[in-house]
Amino acid sequence: MKAKYVKLIMSDYNLSLQENAVFSYVLSLAQKTGFCYATNKHICDSLSIKDRTLYRVFASLEAKEFITRVTKSVGNDGKQRKIYINPKYRSLGDTLSVT
Repeated sequence: MKAKYVKLIMSDYNLSLQENAVFSYVLSLAQKTGFCYATNKHICDSLSIKDRTLYRVFASLEAKEFITRVTKSVGNDGKQRKIYINPKYRSLGDTLSVT
């Protein structure tokens, strides 16, 4: 199954190519539950980007208020992260298309 991505006009939202790709991917994963819980490894492997690049992109998307990351401890050693899409941009998911 192919991943679904939002085709955004990057200049309208002031997003770089990498920010657009990561945001689109996270948005597509968050459609059913309202949040994305994919691991960094999964996102990096799916988009063929490096882990450090993903950290920078997440920080930028959070600074631009496209996403919010919430992390909580689970058990003794585990962590659970959820990435929420800003409600202002959630409707962009209605325009998902297979690419």
